[in-house]
Amino acid sequence: MTLKSALLTLLLSLAFKFSFTQVPLDISNKFFAVYKQGDTDKALDFLFSNSPYAKDIQDGIDDVKRKLKKHVDQIGKYYGYDLLVKRTAGPNLILVTFLVRHDREPMTFQMLYYKPNDKWQMQNFKYSNSTDEELEEASKAYRLKENYE
Repeated sequence: MTLKSALLTLLLSLAFKFSFTQVPLDISNKFFAVYKQGDTDKALDFLFSNSPYAKDIQDGIDDVKRKLKKHVDQIGKYYGYDLLVKRTAGPNLILVTFLVRHDREPMTFQMLYYKPNDKWQMQNFKYSNSTDEELEEASKAYRLKENYE
């Protein structure tokens, strides 16, 4: 094997490996692609499909599915999502928060991803329809940086 073909083989194998290694924002983007189709159950199934412990908490996942579907049915058409916050606690724990835009009101989705070894998994999913209250709380005077000096 020539050096050129060995190098090409190495590059192709690395490209193959990285193309199948999902990172949290990729997982979130795929979740929203399914969510956009209007099937919140399938979107949540996808989100937890990378977690080996999902079957242990299936009752909780089913409860979130029921509540989310009911709420989404009430707030109308989905228009998109915006990344609000990405926080890390080291290289293996990432929390992302999204503003999810619907016709009647916005929601926030929080997704906590954990990588115990070499694969990211969904650790926790939360949603809220109190986005306005959260924004109001975050803007209170006592939270302003100049009040800490």
